[in-house]
Amino acid sequence: MKGKNYLLVIAIDKYQNEAFPNLNNAKLDAERFIHILTTKYNFELAQSPFFDESATRKNIVEAVNHLTGFLTIDDNIIIYFAGHGEINPKTRKGFWIPTDADKSIGDYIPNSTVIDAIEGIEAKHILLVSDSCFSGTFLEQTRAKSDFHYSKIEQLKSRWVIASGRLENVSDGQPGVGSPFSIALIDFLENNKSNTVSFLELATHVTKETGIASKQQPIIAHIQGVGHCGGQLVFKLVDEHIKPLFDEDLSRLSVSYDTAVKLQQLGFLQKSLFGYYQTDKEPVIKKKDSSNGFICSAYTFDEITDFIPENIEVDNNTYLARTDGYDKLRVKKWEHISATINYQRTHIKDTPFMAICRCKGRMVAFSITEDGKYNNLITWGYNQAEAAGLLLIELFRENKIPLKLK
Repeated sequence: MKGKNYLLVIAIDKYQNEAFPNLNNAKLDAERFIHILTTKYNFELAQSPFFDESATRKNIVEAVNHLTGFLTIDDNIIIYFAGHGEINPKTRKGFWIPTDADKSIGDYIPNSTVIDAIEGIEAKHILLVSDSCFSGTFLEQTRAKSDFHYSKIEQLKSRWVIASGRLENVSDGQPGVGSPFSIALIDFLENNKSNTVSFLELATHVTKETGIASKQQPIIAHIQGVGHCGGQLVFKLVDEHIKPLFDEDLSRLSVSYDTAVKLQQLGFLQKSLFGYYQTDKEPVIKKKDSSNGFICSAYTFDEITDFIPENIEVDNNTYLARTDGYDKLRVKKWEHISATINYQRTHIKDTPFMAICRCKGRMVAFSITEDGKYNNLITWGYNQAEAAGLLLIELFRENKIPLKLK
């Protein structure tokens, strides 16, 4: 059963108590967020947005808890809050400030109340976006792992938070312009032209751009103890925003010509939707057909990763990298240890995608060259397919994958 994408939006500019100064852009940012997700990414509102006077403590708590009976295990939900936040100076616990709060902690909404509600929600993916002061109190310091195999990360449940700052005050921005956090968030969603984009791709951009534009530093992490299984929410363009793939665009999806030829020379002759064809000038990629001029297959990321196993065999001749050298792996007879492949986004302009083989969290080398250099299993590419294709070649050369796969 195909699930739906939902939004629950809370934004407060106007506060009833003068102890909380009115904000300028919370509602504006929320309206922009709603517009881009409902028009471009196939989201719909779970309830009418809670703006200003409707964003009371009672209404917010009831709305979040309502999701537990409303959503199915196939649905996705983004909970968005923009407004004031507060922190308890002794416990370092954080709170959302509803519109009707007095200067009393009993009127606030503790992070724990929101997280307890999230624990009871059965949705596939839950993303909490909090643009408020001290919103970093929602999360503990956990390292976010970037894995860009969209079909895999979408299948696994996820519970993520992206907060506009750490344990700090954050900027509301210039009136009528938007907060630095929301500008980075919405700009990415508006300018994105990829048919699919993962949460961590979005979050990486937002944290970087917000940090450049302001003194605050957004942070991301999964919410611990509420069912996170390593997945990610994947944003998908609605049909009218999907750009048709003409021949010149297929290079964004496929391995380079040089990598395709190397795979063919190694004996990797699996089926592919696309191929390189000879022309008067240079090889071009197009959908495979019966026309003359076919040179070799132009594999996509999914076609390549179908043949890279989830677990790579390691032994006592495996080397694990450290900052100043390598350690030889010692595998005891009763241990079941393996290496895994991760696909990550980098900040390298020409090769922004990386594939790396890790064991026990460390980069792997399976062999040493004659001049004493370790053959690290790490590759970079201008797209996902290229990084994965180059790694597949290395795995063949290390005899970690048999060439006769099918």
